[in-house]
Amino acid sequence: MSKVIKYTIGILAAFLVLYLSLDIQNLEKHKTASGKTKFIASEYAARFWNDSLSLCIANAPQMIDLLKIIRENPGKAFEKYGHKLGISKTRYFMVRGKGVIEKVEDEYLVLALDENSKIKIAIDFIYGNAVRDGSGKVNVDDFLNMTDFNNVSVAINKLVKEKVVTRLVKSATPGKLLEFAGAMELSEENTDLAAVLILPVSVKLSDGKSE
Repeated sequence: MSKVIKYTIGILAAFLVLYLSLDIQNLEKHKTASGKTKFIASEYAARFWNDSLSLCIANAPQMIDLLKIIRENPGKAFEKYGHKLGISKTRYFMVRGKGVIEKVEDEYLVLALDENSKIKIAIDFIYGNAVRDGSGKVNVDDFLNMTDFNNVSVAINKLVKEKVVTRLVKSATPGKLLEFAGAMELSEENTDLAAVLILPVSVKLSDGKSE
C-alpha cells in the first residue's frame, strides 16, 4: 500500500473520530431551552410577596419598641433586628406598628405612634433595597449576578407602589388610625431617626374608634 493511500486513510479516520465526538445541536432548540431558565424578577418578587412577606411581618418588632432600643442601645438594635449585605454600614429592618396620621405631605405621611414618637411613611418615591434586604429572606448568594439581585428590589418596590401605596394615598387623611408594616434602612454611623422613611408593605386604615 502506498504512503499516499495510508496518509489518506489516516486523515479520514481522524476526521471520523472527531465527527463522532462532536455533540451537534440545533441552535434554535438550544436557545429555546436556555430561555426556560431565564430569571424573571417580577415572578420572583411575586413569590416573595405571596409566600414570604406575611411571615416577615409577623416576626417584625413593633416600631415603637425598636425606636426605644435604637435610642438606648443602637448596637443591640442593629445586631438583633437589622440585616445587611457584606461589610456595609447600612442596616435594613422590617417593622410593624400603628399610629395616628398627623400630616399628609407630598412624599410621606407623618404618623404619631405616641406623644413622643413620630415616623414617616413613604407614599411617593418608592425605591432602594429596604424591603428586599429588611425581610432577611432574599439571599444574594442565590443569584447568578448582581443585575438579577438588584432587579428583585425594583420588582418588589413596584408591588409596594401598586398594592399598598396607591390605595393608601387615596384614603389617608389626618386623624385616621393607620396599622402598618414596612421596611426601613438606617446607617450604623448615623441614627438620625427623623430622616427615616418606612416603605409600607401592609396597611390598614380606620377611624380609630371602630374596625
